[in-house]
Amino acid sequence: MAKKIGVLIIALLVLSMGFTEAGQEKGNPDTFRSELEKKGFIVQEGKMDFPDLASWCCQCQLPTCYAYNPSSPYGLGILPPASDQDPLNPYSEWFYEDAHYPEGWSPFWRQRADEAVVFIGTTPPKMDYFGFTGYLYDRHRAHITLPDCITSSGSTRVSPDSVKNRFPLFASLGDTINNMVVNVMGNKKDPFNKTVVFIMVTDQNIEREIRKTLKKAGYPDRLINTIVVSPSIARLGDESESDTLAFVLRMATDRSQLKDYMDSSMKLFRVSPAQRVPPSAIEPLPSPKLRVRGTGETEIGLLPAMDKLGEAIVASYPEYDAVKIITVNWYEGYNCIENGQNCLGDNRDTPYIPPAFNPLTATLLQDMILRPDEFFVAYGVNHEKAGKATYSNVSVMGWRHKSSPVLLRNDDMPGSAQYYIGSSIDPATAEKLYAWKVARPGGCKAGDTPHCQAVGYDCQDGVAADDPMALVFRAYLEPKTRAGAAYGEIIIDRIIKFTPKKL
Repeated sequence: MAKKIGVLIIALLVLSMGFTEAGQEKGNPDTFRSELEKKGFIVQEGKMDFPDLASWCCQCQLPTCYAYNPSSPYGLGILPPASDQDPLNPYSEWFYEDAHYPEGWSPFWRQRADEAVVFIGTTPPKMDYFGFTGYLYDRHRAHITLPDCITSSGSTRVSPDSVKNRFPLFASLGDTINNMVVNVMGNKKDPFNKTVVFIMVTDQNIEREIRKTLKKAGYPDRLINTIVVSPSIARLGDESESDTLAFVLRMATDRSQLKDYMDSSMKLFRVSPAQRVPPSAIEPLPSPKLRVRGTGETEIGLLPAMDKLGEAIVASYPEYDAVKIITVNWYEGYNCIENGQNCLGDNRDTPYIPPAFNPLTATLLQDMILRPDEFFVAYGVNHEKAGKATYSNVSVMGWRHKSSPVLLRNDDMPGSAQYYIGSSIDPATAEKLYAWKVARPGGCKAGDTPHCQAVGYDCQDGVAADDPMALVFRAYLEPKTRAGAAYGEIIIDRIIKFTPKKL
């Protein structure tokens, strides 16, 4: 009898697994669209695109590179305007002019409270990190004129009419839905290459109707994720004074590893009721709760070793004057929306630590222009080794285009601190630290080459000679919180600039 029961249990498990896989594979986006249209919705199809941000922004096909993470190819949701929308979406003239998208399409779009954007596709392949984020991109601000874009060759591209009286906030609307929290079928510990749906929506009635239609099209609730666009945060509508939104996918892997994924079938739909829902009938979803950052566990025990490392770095270059560059904690999306600041596409899955600067004038408080005979040394805690991140990195960013052509990842860091401190501190402690030299071509010498990065002058893979060079630090996903580490619980990364002493 026990043997029969065991066989029965195995059979049920196999059946259950087969049902799960079938439930994942049977969804049909065309059915979803046709069923919505039967219910009286207007469904417009957009696309997910994976542009080469560095190339585009250096040629002013984007206004800036948005301080992108060079280890993270980005997917952007591209949408047409609503069928009866009058004002153009930001930069849609440029995207059409450059033959990237059909006329009127943009990665930054206006959205009414009775509309929704729906993504149907798969999650990325196995990697350290991925995350889908909803953003408030820009906001109407009278008498604002954005600066014209200067290409890497020095020519000027005048800002289009669609961004007159618009100020970019590029601020997150809440938490990122990352690989640790995303709703997919099957084992939550294996969220990769799984069917997934995202609904970016304000009204709970619209969301409910979309979920019902998704279920009818073969997409169960267990793989649906909602990104709430709260009217407390965003000024919704399709008028010229309404905010614009964006939907962004980050992936922590090399672009060359993602061709099959980027070419895979992904659907992006703009869903609008044929008859507008009056504001009095809108029932907003509750404002999203944020994952709490912080565990109470800190890296402060590594501070004496960090200080010793900094002293050893300065002592290694006696022929140079050493100037410490102040680094600061960056803002979160809600702060930028409240204060009217540009968050440059923030993400609550990581702290952002750039050099200190004046955000109103974009003038660095220190001279961050790097000349041929100068260099920086960035040093700090390898936050992944310290248990405060899943992966971390240091990127080199040119301030003018917000382009980041050079990257150091946490798996490059081991052994780099020993170059300066040798055996003067415990090896286990030294393995949790890093130190990396950043120089101009020819500035990496024979001894420090394994832990030195030369930065050229071309916009796409370097930083122009007269462009301030900012080192930016990130540390993605503290395992215990599934969000970025609290700023107060990590040791802030540091920068020292070295300039030859005057004789």
